[in-house]
Amino acid sequence: MEKILVSGDHYKMGLDYGRILKHRIHKMMENLADMGTIKVMRPKIVPKKWFLSTLKKDTEKLMKNDLLKYYPRQFERLKGVADGAGMEVSMIILMISLEASGFGLGGCTSLGLPSERTVEGEPILARNFDFPLEFTEYQVVIESRPKDGYGTLGCSIIPSHGILDGLNEYGLSIVCNFAYSLDRPTCIVPLSITLQEMLENCRSIDEALDFLKRCERGGYGAIITIMDANSNIKVIELSSHNYSIRDENTVVATNHYVTEKMQKIEIPKQAIYSKKAPKELWGKRVHESSEKRYTRVESLLRTLDKVQENNIFRILRDHGEEGKPSDLTICRHTQYHNTIRSTIIYPKSKAIKTAFGNPCEKEYQYFKF
Repeated sequence: MEKILVSGDHYKMGLDYGRILKHRIHKMMENLADMGTIKVMRPKIVPKKWFLSTLKKDTEKLMKNDLLKYYPRQFERLKGVADGAGMEVSMIILMISLEASGFGLGGCTSLGLPSERTVEGEPILARNFDFPLEFTEYQVVIESRPKDGYGTLGCSIIPSHGILDGLNEYGLSIVCNFAYSLDRPTCIVPLSITLQEMLENCRSIDEALDFLKRCERGGYGAIITIMDANSNIKVIELSSHNYSIRDENTVVATNHYVTEKMQKIEIPKQAIYSKKAPKELWGKRVHESSEKRYTRVESLLRTLDKVQENNIFRILRDHGEEGKPSDLTICRHTQYHNTIRSTIIYPKSKAIKTAFGNPCEKEYQYFKF
């Protein structure tokens, strides 16, 4: 795992990113018809090439205008990625749309600890990212140094440059968990792009919260934990048109809303996956894994007064009381919502440790500005 460093204006950063990752982006494109919800959506009798061509045009119509209107600098960067990789920007848009594809929103476990809770005296944000297993090989660590914005460091799924777990040069740090909102979106932009724009423009938690309250947000719910180098922590539960802020000293978040306001616009607690979902999910209760993981993290933290870094590793690698990895454990092992990345963020040190794949099987690597 290597860190990709890009700098300059947004188009140049995208161009360099696309050139560096050209072969991996093309490999993903070649496999696209069999990935994520695209595989589920395509009728078996419809040729893959024709289906992708139609879907590409439809996705571009939905997303391009929103990108141009609300996030023009990020669109310039995506154009650079397309040129660097030697493909149409419409294909790049289709590929990044997989982040927001319905059944992909199945996971993530995160926790935030202020400095007074850690032995090392460093505030810590940590997150397991659960997503379809096939995306594991398409992850990167990227450091961006924009000409007209703050530098950022975090993890992305190519060809997107947006991050869902990372920080900026001022130590403003975020981890983002997907959630199941019933809000109907009016903006179709992946949240990683929104958060990239936020980190490039905000230095403090107050600025970040103000940005997220006002910005046009993509078509799915989220629970975002924000921390700064001084141990200040906030959680904002988001949907396309609503939000609620949690003010907590120690934070645990999975994929269900905690605040009463947001629970009113959430998929019902007893909802189950239908046969429109990938086969691996049929009949499962949507919120079950989220609730189990949330309870497990809370119970593990209750046994600890001061938390060491090794305690964080053990929590992220946890397989439950019985030690049996499954869809219900913090370190998830399934064919669909598997833990494909585990990241620990150190806002004060402006650094991250990350492992691509199940953290119980992988070693963390250290990256710093």
